[in-house]
Amino acid sequence: MTTMSGTPIGIVLAAGKSERLGRDKLFEPIDGQAIVERVVSALLHATKIHDVVVVIPPGRSNDFSWLKSVKVHLVENPHPEKGMISSIRVALRTTWVAGHDFLICPGDVPFVSPQIVNRLIGTFMARPCRVVIPTYKGMGGHPALFAASLTDDFLLRGDQNGAREVLVRHKEETVRLSVHDPDVCFDVDTEEDLRIADDPGARWARVERDLEDRQRTRLR
Repeated sequence: MTTMSGTPIGIVLAAGKSERLGRDKLFEPIDGQAIVERVVSALLHATKIHDVVVVIPPGRSNDFSWLKSVKVHLVENPHPEKGMISSIRVALRTTWVAGHDFLICPGDVPFVSPQIVNRLIGTFMARPCRVVIPTYKGMGGHPALFAASLTDDFLLRGDQNGAREVLVRHKEETVRLSVHDPDVCFDVDTEEDLRIADDPGARWARVERDLEDRQRTRLR
């Protein structure tokens, strides 16, 4: 059984450039709610998440200020061009996250549910592990939960392959939690993703296509 370092802190990675979409996708509305707001809200409504730290681009605090609350904190990443690992490191160095287990979620995964977050935390507490990742039909999704003891791994490793380097190092201490929710694998990168986001059948079909593509790649 894992010993929790207090209640986990949610980390939302929102410092990307949205290059494939050509504009800031995190402010795009889905069912009247901005994508990044949906992600933050899902974490806040999970029963076992303490605070949420949102990592944003440099100089953009005013743009994201409407997200701030007693439990939601903004922190700027001065070098987002260095990839997601740089945003993770920025969050881990804050007083809000220090010493806590942490759950990492990209800001463009708009249908993560509080129920999935609670399942991850429950599994983390019950199993002898340091990482829990949700999977749909074997494909890894988001968010992922990490033990506080892995903080130094993220600070010292990942310059080449990001968080994947940490995951590979701790493969034997990782629980891949199978879930029946394809939305853990649905992110928004393109206009097509935005177009289908309101249609569960369409977005789940996209996830199934991604699965098929991965399987074909493995067979080559």
